[in-house]
This record gives sequence, structure tokens and C-alpha cells, in this order.
Amino acid sequence: MIMLKDRSKSIIEEIEKRNVVPIPRWHFVLQRFGFWLLAAISVLTGSFAMATAIYVFIDNDFIEDHEYINLFLAERPLIAEIIASIPYIWLAALAMFTLVAYFGFRHTKKGYQYATTKVIATALLASLLLSVGFNTIDVGKYIHRYLIENVHVYNKLVYANEHRWTHTEKGLLGGKVMQYQKDKHFLLIRDFNKIIWQVDITNTVIRPGTRIFLGKYVKITGVVTGKQTFKALTMQGWSKRYHKRPVQKPATVPVPTIAPVPTVPDTLAH
Repeated sequence: MIMLKDRSKSIIEEIEKRNVVPIPRWHFVLQRFGFWLLAAISVLTGSFAMATAIYVFIDNDFIEDHEYINLFLAERPLIAEIIASIPYIWLAALAMFTLVAYFGFRHTKKGYQYATTKVIATALLASLLLSVGFNTIDVGKYIHRYLIENVHVYNKLVYANEHRWTHTEKGLLGGKVMQYQKDKHFLLIRDFNKIIWQVDITNTVIRPGTRIFLGKYVKITGVVTGKQTFKALTMQGWSKRYHKRPVQKPATVPVPTIAPVPTVPDTLAH
């Protein structure tokens, strides 16, 4: 008993000697909240990465637009085209944010009770569900389009559909309509390398349902006719594949049959 008292006394003296101050409760509450916030932000950011990855992959023409698939398959096989089109940078970002979410959740009050695989699978599922919701309002499209037009290094990290349509030497021109003169059959297009092209759309076959206006993104096939001038052969809008509505073919209008004109007897021959 005496030994315990002596030991308690020595501990108290050591505490007083080191000026140890008890950690307030709010400190632990704030710390737990911080880890929950870290996990939530990581899942949210991961969903942005997944939404962009989904858009980049599904926006490829080989997914649905079979009209142009032969153009791309002439360059390399379909399997090579698919492998090149996988947005690895966004998948890597998703993996990183998932691990950060796992780290944050693991340090919450009861986070240690859950298996690692279960926590990671839940974080991925949450990111997937959120990304599907975000893509209904085009979040992935806006993130990708902003980066490809404003961050030069991003163009080297992904092989997106914009790359396929930035080869005027192969007859492929894609970009944003900067000027449209319908009466003169003239378009001014800024491609994804920010090069301005003067496009002649005289006798161009425009896909049904394609509307042309300022700010519209289009895909054009044709030939280069001079320095930054292009003769368009076909043109269509740059629509997201999984939002694309079926093209309505123009209704055929029956040609009315004209009754033959009755012959009038020639009475002047006599």
C-alpha cells in the first residue's frame, strides 16, 4: 500500500515537473470530425474522377458511332484502340482518393472495426453511384473539356476522342464553332490545339438533327485546301454517346401524281 502511494506521488510529481496539461475533449471531437470530413471529400473527389473516366471512355466513337469506326480501325486494331482509350490517369486518381478515404475512415472512432476490403469496396461503390448522378448533369464532360482546352499536359495523359478529331491531314477536324455564316456556307472552327480553321461547308452532307450555332462542338470530315482552310464533306454534332438520341430520318413526302392533260382536237387543220 505504501509502495502504491509512493508510486502515485512520483507520477504526480513527474506530471507537475513536465507541466503536462490534460487534452480537452473538443480536441478529440474535432480530430474525429476531420477524419470523417477527409473520407467524405475523398469519396466525392473520387466520384468526380470516375465521372470523368466514364465520359472519356464512352465518348469514343467506337462505342456506338459505327459510321466512323472503319476510319479508326484502319489505323490500328479495335483491341488496341480500346486499350489506348482507357483513361488510366483518372483510374489512378480514383484509386488514390479511395485510399485516402480509407485512411480517413480508418481513423474515425469505430473505423478500425471494419475490414479493409469492405471499406474500400464501399468507397468505390459510393464513388460509382455519385459519378452516375454527376454525369446526368454532364459533370464529367465539363471537367474533361476544360482540362483538354486549358491544361496542355492533360492532352499527353489521356487519349480521348478529341485526339482522333485533331488530324486534318487525315481528313478529321473537330472543334468549336467560333463563327457561322449560313448564307456564305462558311464556318470558323477552333480545334483542340487552339488552331483556327476556315471551313467551307458548300455541298457538305450534314447529319440529320445537327444544329449549328456559336459554341457548338462538331466533327467534320473533309480535305485540307490550304493553310488553315478546310473543305468539309460531312459534319455532325459532338454528342455524348450515352445521351445520344436516335437520329430521326426525314419523312418521305409522297410525290403527287399529275393527271395527263386531255388532248384537244385540232380544229384549225381544216
